[in-house]
Amino acid sequence: MKTVNFIFGIHNHQPVGNFDFVIEDAFKKSYKPFIDVLEDFPGINVSIHFSGCLLEWLDENHPEYLDKIAEMVRKGNIEIISGGFFEPVLAMIPDRDKVGQIKMLNDFIKNRLGYEAKGLWLTERVWEPGLAKPIAEAGIEYITVDDYHFLGAGMHQNDLTGSFMTEEQGYPLRIYPINQNLRYAIPFKDPNETIEYLKKFATEEGDNAIVMADDGEKFGVWPGMYEVVFQKNWLRYFFQKLEENKDWLKTTTFSKYNENHPPKGRIYLPTASYFEMSEWSLPGDVGEKFENYVHEFEDQGRFDELKPFFKGGMWRNFLSVYDESNWMQKKMQHLSNAVEDLRSKKLSATDKKNLEKANYHVWKSSCNCTYWHGIFGGLYLPHLRHAVYEEMIIAEKYLDQITKPKALEINEMDFDLDGYKEVLVKTPELQLAISPAKGGIIEELSLRSKNFNVLNSLKRYKEAYHAKVHLAYEEQDNDGASIHDIVTAKEEGLDKLLNYDTHCRKMLVDHFIKKEVTLDQLQTMEYYEDSDFIENHFEYEVDKRGKKIVMTRKGWVNWQELEMTKEICIRKNSLECNYKLKNLGKEENFFKFGPEFNFAMLGGDSPDRYYFSKDTKLDGTALISKGVEKKIKSLGVANEYDGFKLEVKTNEKVDFWRFPVETVSLSEAGFEKVYQSSVIIPFYDIVLASGEEKEMTFKLSISDI
Repeated sequence: MKTVNFIFGIHNHQPVGNFDFVIEDAFKKSYKPFIDVLEDFPGINVSIHFSGCLLEWLDENHPEYLDKIAEMVRKGNIEIISGGFFEPVLAMIPDRDKVGQIKMLNDFIKNRLGYEAKGLWLTERVWEPGLAKPIAEAGIEYITVDDYHFLGAGMHQNDLTGSFMTEEQGYPLRIYPINQNLRYAIPFKDPNETIEYLKKFATEEGDNAIVMADDGEKFGVWPGMYEVVFQKNWLRYFFQKLEENKDWLKTTTFSKYNENHPPKGRIYLPTASYFEMSEWSLPGDVGEKFENYVHEFEDQGRFDELKPFFKGGMWRNFLSVYDESNWMQKKMQHLSNAVEDLRSKKLSATDKKNLEKANYHVWKSSCNCTYWHGIFGGLYLPHLRHAVYEEMIIAEKYLDQITKPKALEINEMDFDLDGYKEVLVKTPELQLAISPAKGGIIEELSLRSKNFNVLNSLKRYKEAYHAKVHLAYEEQDNDGASIHDIVTAKEEGLDKLLNYDTHCRKMLVDHFIKKEVTLDQLQTMEYYEDSDFIENHFEYEVDKRGKKIVMTRKGWVNWQELEMTKEICIRKNSLECNYKLKNLGKEENFFKFGPEFNFAMLGGDSPDRYYFSKDTKLDGTALISKGVEKKIKSLGVANEYDGFKLEVKTNEKVDFWRFPVETVSLSEAGFEKVYQSSVIIPFYDIVLASGEEKEMTFKLSISDI
C-alpha cells in the first residue's frame, strides 16, 4: 500500500512584555483547548514548540497545563522542539548567545517536561548559512524552514518530501521544508482538502514526509478562528480524518522520522525567511511595488513559476529601514559584549551572580517581536519596545554593581554603527545618547530608577499595507480567511492618519518654519522646513569637566547662512540646552524657531498620563490632545503610573505647540491607530539682522511624582 508521513508542528509564543490578560486569553482560546482535543487522540503525533518566555509564564500561571504536556510527552505522541529561549531571531545575536539561549531552553525542556530536545524552531524561519554551526554546537540535530528557502536554492516543490542535510565548517544539520500550501490550508480550509493533498505524496516506499508547522495562535487566537477551530470543531474533525486514513497516512514527529529515514540530499540554502517576510522587510514604497508584481503574476497564472526568483528583502533590512529597531539591537549587542568582557575577569561570588542576572536580562531583551513587524504590531507596539528597554536598563544596572562606574561617564563611540560617533552619557539617574551627526538630537533618554526610556518613540513610516487601508471600510467576507487576506480596521478614519515623518521623533530636533505654518500642517507634515539643520551633521566637543557637549553647525535658513551653537549641559535631574543662533547672511532673517521634544509615555488617553503647566489652564490634558499654549514659560508631561514627570522650561514667554504622534499599523485584528509619543515644541518668533545673535535656554527638568 502506498503511504506517506505527515509531520504536524505548532509554534507557541508570547512576546516579552506582553500583557498578562492577552497571554491568558491565548491560553484559554488556543494553548489549552488544542491540548484538550489532542488528548482524545493518543494515536496522533504532534511536534510542539513553546518559547522559553511563554514556558516561564505557563509554569507560573498554569503549572497543571505543563504537567499534562509532560505526561503526553511521556506517552510518546508529543515531541517538544527547542529554540532560542527568549525567541530571538538568531541572526541578530552573537554566536555565544545563540548557543547559550538554545542550551537554556534545552535544559528547561528536560527538567520541566522530561524530554531531551533535538529539534529547533527557527524564529520567523530567518535563515542565514552561518547559523548551522552554532545551532549544531548547541546539540541540535534538525530545524524547520519554509519551502520558499528551498525553492530559492533551485529545488522543485515536488522534491521537498523529507529532510535535507546542510553544514557549516563541518557542523552538520538536517533541515525540513514546511509546505506553504498546507500552511495556508490549515486550519482555514476543509480538512478533506488536506487529506487529498497529502494523498498525492503517498508512495510504495513510504519514505516521503510532508511538514505543516506554523503558529499555534492561528488555532483559536486569530480573528474568528476560535469559533472555527473549537466551537465548530475543525480541529477535532481534522484529527478524526487523520485517524480514519491512518492505514496510509502516518502522523509522526521529526525525531521519529529522523530515526528511520536518511536525508534526501545535501543542500545549501540562501539567506531567507518565509515569503511574506520578503515583502514586509522592504521599505514601504518598494514593498508596495513588490506586492503589486506578485498580484500581477498571480493574475497571469505565472506566479508559482516565478516565485523562486522573487527575493524581496531579508530580515536584517528592518535594522536599516527602522533606526528605532537598529538602536535597540545595537544596545542589546553592546550589553552582550559587556557581559562577555567581564567573564574573562576575576570576579567575586556576588559579582558572578550579578553577571548572570545581567546576562539573563540581556537575553530577555533579544525577544524578536519588538525588532520587526508584519501582520502583527511588533515594532509598532510601544509596550513591547518599552519591555525591551526595561530589560536592558536592568541589565546595565547589574553590570554597574560589578564595574562601579564614576558618577558621570561620557564616552564617544559609533554606537549604532552608522559611521558616525554618538556621545553616551551615564549618571546614577540618567542615561543619555546624543547624535551630533543626526542634527545634534538626543536619541535616548532613560530614567534609570524608573527603567524607562522616555524617547521610546517611533516615527511615522510609509508601509506597503497602507495602500489597503481604504479597503477596510468596504464590506468583505472574511469568514475562515487566512490572516494574510483579512482587511479590517478597528476604528473609522484611519485613512486620514496616513501622514509620514521626514525626521525622527526624538529630542532637540530643530525646526525653522514660516509664521504662516499652522499646528495642523506641522502635525501632518504638510509644510516646508525652511532650513537644512534637521538630521544634518554638527561638529562637537565634549567638556567632561563642565559636564557638557557643545555642537556647532553652519547651515541655511530661508536660503541665508546661519550658524547654530547648541550646548547640552548635564545636571543631576535635568538637562539644560543652550542655543545661540547667528545670522551670517547679508539680509534680515525672520522665522519661527523651536526644538522638538518627544515624550513616549505608553498611554495617549490614560488618565494617569497627561500634560500640565504651571503658567496656564490647559484646554484638554490628555496626551493625545493638541493645541497652542500662548505666552507661557513651561509645559510638561506627567506619568503617575510610573511615578515621574518631565517639564520643558524656557527663559522667555513663548508659544508652546503640542500634538500626538500616532501611527497606523497592522495587528491580527486589522488596521489600528497606535499612540507613539507626545510632541512639545516651544516656538520663538525670531528676527535677526545681519550679524545679529539670539540666545535661548531650554531646561528639561525631571522629578518624581
